Amino acid sequence: MTFDLPAIHHFEIEAAATSHCRLEARARNHRVVIDEPEIRGGSDSAATPLETMLSSYLACLNVIAHLIADEMGIALDELSMSLDAAFDTTGVRDTRPATVPFPEIALTMNVTTSASDDEIARLRADLERRCPVTVIFSRAGTRIDATWNVTRP
Repeated sequence: MTFDLPAIHHFEIEAAATSHCRLEARARNHRVVIDEPEIRGGSDSAATPLETMLSSYLACLNVIAHLIADEMGIALDELSMSLDAAFDTTGVRDTRPATVPFPEIALTMNVTTSASDDEIARLRADLERRCPVTVIFSRAGTRIDATWNVTRP
């Protein structure tokens, strides 16, 4: 899974608001739809912007964890994740900005691998440092409480 990345990569995404709550975006050849639940005026036809962002966090963890594991020569036979993110709604419901919109994320990583405890510790440390979304959350002040459940085959 090796590939060359330029020092700076540009993402070009276009979007059109099809209503006050629904957005249809295009990333490369892929259509992304984001909507709000009916209670907030949307049609509930897709995940919300924040649900989409948090899902992207899990997707980024998946990609970078497998990249690091490949570099280390270990296999992640199975990987599943879940999170519970606390959202400070101050900035949305008030004119004052929230200092840290997501003060805490409880992250659970379920991994099946034959990697040693030391290799898992290195994978975890590298993942915290190299996953772009983890870095964004961490630098914004989010406390990420990660629990790793490792099963050996």
